[in-house]
Amino acid sequence: MSRLLEIEYEKIFSPKTMAALKGKSGESLRQMIGNKSLMQTILRSREVLDKIIQAEEGYRDELEMVAAQMVTDAYPIIDYANIKIDAKIVGNGDINIQPPPPQDDPSQPDFGEDDPEKMKAKRRIINGITQGASVRGAFGFMLFREYLDQINPELVKDYNEILKLVFGIYDDPNAIAMMLAALAQGQKIEGGESEMEYDENNEQFVIKAKAICFPMLVHEIVKGLYEIVGTKGFGTDKVKNQAIVNAIDKLENEPEDFRYGKFIYDAISDLYNQSNIDDPRVRELFFGSVYELPDDKFFPFIENAINGELTNDQKNWAKGEMNDILSDLKKDDTGLEDLDEEKADRCLRIARRKYDKPSAYRSGAIVKCRQGKIWKGLNENDIPEGSPKSRVLGVLGSYDGRLLPGTAKDRLIRKLVKDVTALDGEELRQYIKSNFMDPKNSWTARLIFADLYKAFDNKK
Repeated sequence: MSRLLEIEYEKIFSPKTMAALKGKSGESLRQMIGNKSLMQTILRSREVLDKIIQAEEGYRDELEMVAAQMVTDAYPIIDYANIKIDAKIVGNGDINIQPPPPQDDPSQPDFGEDDPEKMKAKRRIINGITQGASVRGAFGFMLFREYLDQINPELVKDYNEILKLVFGIYDDPNAIAMMLAALAQGQKIEGGESEMEYDENNEQFVIKAKAICFPMLVHEIVKGLYEIVGTKGFGTDKVKNQAIVNAIDKLENEPEDFRYGKFIYDAISDLYNQSNIDDPRVRELFFGSVYELPDDKFFPFIENAINGELTNDQKNWAKGEMNDILSDLKKDDTGLEDLDEEKADRCLRIARRKYDKPSAYRSGAIVKCRQGKIWKGLNENDIPEGSPKSRVLGVLGSYDGRLLPGTAKDRLIRKLVKDVTALDGEELRQYIKSNFMDPKNSWTARLIFADLYKAFDNKK
């Protein structure tokens, strides 16, 4: 049997679609890099990166925690699916990107009725989307701008510049050629790495991410998340899946995955953005549904989405699928098949007042309430529905049962519940904001206040 060969985007997509992707890439290059030459871009990247690493010195532990929290806030599917994040900021020498080990038997398995070329093409597209999602997600650091400004007021500007330089260079064909030549000579292009694994003992996915600075760590965490989503594109035969991974998941494929993947990601993500659905968990679950489409539907859907030419049937499928996902999420969040208010019990009604929208926190709080662990003496009518105070108390309530009694964090949460209960309106806002900005507070406390501040303003 012959070995499985690699597959290029030009062999996957039509000339029309490739022209569209290359056009988007050219525009991205102008926006990200501007008029800088390749050498100027490389030199400036090193200069900015050195500045960032120096500014982050002494704050790595806190920034690792912020990165994990930021991605969890931006992608609620992480809490919903009980995904664990292990994130580390490390030195260059601690990044150990290794090519996959050679297989004992390089020949392809018997694929039967499955078409290995289509399986490879699908895997390459999914890998591209994974890289694209991680590029877009890396810029989410703006969610914690006030926190980052406390470390160094120049960080946000420098983070924005380094991401544009590092990711923008992948839109330059000359840069890609140089990277491929370096890889062929055994050189490494280091910045970060991530992997996802399934913890059998705890029955949960784990994202393990390492990077040399904060924004790259965020990028790696998001990549790990989308690697988990990407498993939806696998079949049931592990041998076949591994053969496809061996053929496609290679470092030399990453430059073009970066180049085109972000636009494929945008095309699918825009379908969620243009819907009337306001539950970000639907976004990642919808990507999984797209990956599960049979080949005769998957490839036309991706091409038409890139070109902005989805058929009415494809649009209707996407709309219906997202609505079905949302409905399933609501059932999971409430434990009820029927969401009528008359059939909602006391715990569900309190949770609806404390949490504006379905979430993993709300789902967990309902379960704990029904078990008698929280809200025992709480009168549901004392909670103004949808008020800033109720949202803040809802966030604090989400810690119930998650902390060991008597620990510093547990004592802090209990004190905050007492303080928040006694305050209202602008007085409550100022209390939260001043504690968030107070450098005397621990970084753990300030992260909690950051969550409370977003909840007060109803920001997701």
